Parts: sequence; structure tokens; C-alpha cells
Amino acid sequence: MNYPVFIFHELVLRFSYVNRQIGRYISSTIENGECLIRTTSGKISIAQDLLEKQYKDPSQISSQQLQELASAFQAE
Repeated sequence: MNYPVFIFHELVLRFSYVNRQIGRYISSTIENGECLIRTTSGKISIAQDLLEKQYKDPSQISSQQLQELASAFQAE
């Protein structure tokens, strides 16, 4: 599925509330059910099902999930 770009911007914004080092959205690629989001200061990998949740009903993503994903951010 092709996701609208605002989905990625929203996720990066939500992650940045947890980890301010994440930066701003630059680009994303999806391969084999994983999405790699590049930001101004690094990258973060998330499962494609999380994109579906953000697209259909963002409230399905718990604050704990956001914290876990934000802590997996890889600075470059």
C-alpha cells in the first residue's frame, strides 16, 4: 500500500515527544513488511502494521509502543 506522507510526519512527531533527538522527517522506504524512516538526525525502523494503525486509528498505538520505538532510534 502507498501511504500518504502525512502518516510518516505524524509518527516522527509522536516519536519526538518521547525522544527529542529524533529530528524531522526526510524520507521512508518499505521493504518486506518493515518501514525505515529517515530523519534529519538518524533513522528508525518500524513494522508496517504500525503504519496501518497510524493511518486507520492512531489511538491504537500505545504510549508504551511509542516509547519502545523511539528508544530504538539510531542516530547518525
